[in-house]
Amino acid sequence: MTIVDGHVHVGLTKYVPAEVLLAQMEVAGIDKALLVQYGSCHDNVYLRQCMDRFPGRFASLGGVDYTADDVADRIRREVSENNLAGLRIPAVTRSEAVWETVGELGIMASLSGGIAGMIDPQMEEYIKRFPGARFRIEHMGWFPDVSRAPDYAEYERLLSYSAYPNVVFMVSGFYAFGEVYPYMEAVPFIERVLEAYGPERMIWGSDFPPVAGKETVSMTLEMVRTWGCFSESDLEWVLGKSAMSVLDF
Repeated sequence: MTIVDGHVHVGLTKYVPAEVLLAQMEVAGIDKALLVQYGSCHDNVYLRQCMDRFPGRFASLGGVDYTADDVADRIRREVSENNLAGLRIPAVTRSEAVWETVGELGIMASLSGGIAGMIDPQMEEYIKRFPGARFRIEHMGWFPDVSRAPDYAEYERLLSYSAYPNVVFMVSGFYAFGEVYPYMEAVPFIERVLEAYGPERMIWGSDFPPVAGKETVSMTLEMVRTWGCFSESDLEWVLGKSAMSVLDF
């Protein structure tokens, strides 16, 4: 089974260089990874360099200044010049030019920044208007409240996006909202995602290197098996096939 880490960060001015990530991947037995641009960084050249230097190992989601007057041109240029699979976009972004260009290019939009922006009716409208784009819910929706029952309204609204085939759901970020590793309190929330989206639209990610403050990448990968809510067939999708089906490595 090919293992894909669907959410990692690298950089020369923040986080770690690609060689550190690759060492972690080697220890954990991870074959490929999706490089996700960190917030406020709009220089995607290093992401392209990583893909060029280590062919077949990485795909990348970049970032641009979404407030710029020429944002449409910037998106087209960055995607083309740096071979980006898509962009990481704060879910509160309400620039028509941003979403129209994402739709035009048919790329992935990885939604960050909090559940409130993700469940805003305007975001659902963008998802419906641009079916050729792929919308990705980061970190279980940034982040579910695991002290509540998994049927609370905001979380259910995120799950309702499963009605749109162009939405995928990230199984990631547990160290940031869970209580104690391996975060068994999150299992009911994961089970609801599994019911709504199916394993074919669920993508696991470690969120390295921020996760390293709580646990290793190997531990983050192993906990997915520890939960017991996934069959072996489910795990093949969640840990690799889903990412491979929507990303070109």
